[in-house]
Amino acid sequence: MNPGQPVRPGSAADDIDLRLLRYFLVLAEELHFTRAAQRLFVSQPALSNQIRRLERYAGSRLFDRTTRGVELTDAGRSFHPYAERAVAAIRAGIAALGEDLVIRVDVLDAELATPRAVLSRLRRSHPDARVVVGAEGSVSQRRRILAGDLDAGFCGLGAVFPETAAISELAYEVVRREPVDLVLPAGHRLARRRRIPFGDLAGESFYLPAEGLAPEWNAFVVDACRRAGFEPVRYAVSTPTATTALDLVAEGVCVTLSLRSTPHPPGTVRRRLDPELTGDAAYAWVLVWHPDRADAEPVRSLRQAVAVTRSDEGWD
Repeated sequence: MNPGQPVRPGSAADDIDLRLLRYFLVLAEELHFTRAAQRLFVSQPALSNQIRRLERYAGSRLFDRTTRGVELTDAGRSFHPYAERAVAAIRAGIAALGEDLVIRVDVLDAELATPRAVLSRLRRSHPDARVVVGAEGSVSQRRRILAGDLDAGFCGLGAVFPETAAISELAYEVVRREPVDLVLPAGHRLARRRRIPFGDLAGESFYLPAEGLAPEWNAFVVDACRRAGFEPVRYAVSTPTATTALDLVAEGVCVTLSLRSTPHPPGTVRRRLDPELTGDAAYAWVLVWHPDRADAEPVRSLRQAVAVTRSDEGWD
């Protein structure tokens, strides 16, 4: 194909979609495949394949590969402003429709403070948006995001790579690393201590939610117990929320690990563990979304709300 030849209707230009243009623009900015792939939440081979696909459609090499990275070719530099205008035109066209912004997000558990803080910021910054919030859990999040029925979800980092997957199907960013403490019945034998050696919990009955709700949380708890030298005994009952789980602790039937921001009810005490589950050992909250929808307004609005909340709250 002659790059200067006018493109006929139905030719390769009709196959160039927004995602290919976005990949081109990010790579043109970074001039480095690894950094661009990280920004786009795709693997480097996948990015390379898509750039080659765009070059086939364009009929010209858009980048020169070098040992240090990549450089725009003359054709790439000529194509760049048109790609920018095309992406801007699509966004402007959607905005011109004048439709209300609808943001569909799952928060794992509606009572948890971290997603609630972000959504509070989102509502303040987008008062006209309709925010549809669910609390179905990370397993449902993955299925619905990939199916296009959900814009984004809050979950634990472990949910991004289920079943030891090497590459995630979902794009994500870490929202915060939240410390985790122990919650005990007020009359528990260890309740008088201010700090409890983790190993002293061997043999205790631990509350864990249903696997279909938050398997990444269960894996976090089990891994923490194993590092302390024991396998946790799982309490046989599961409940739908963190609050009802803590009610079980108040009844004296189990203990549980709890995010530090979650209030504990009367009849329970919160204690720090030794070693503490903070820093790298804390629970990593993430926001997840479909990698093809990074430029969608709902995802961009949520990510902005995350950034502002993180700054305001001083989250790690």
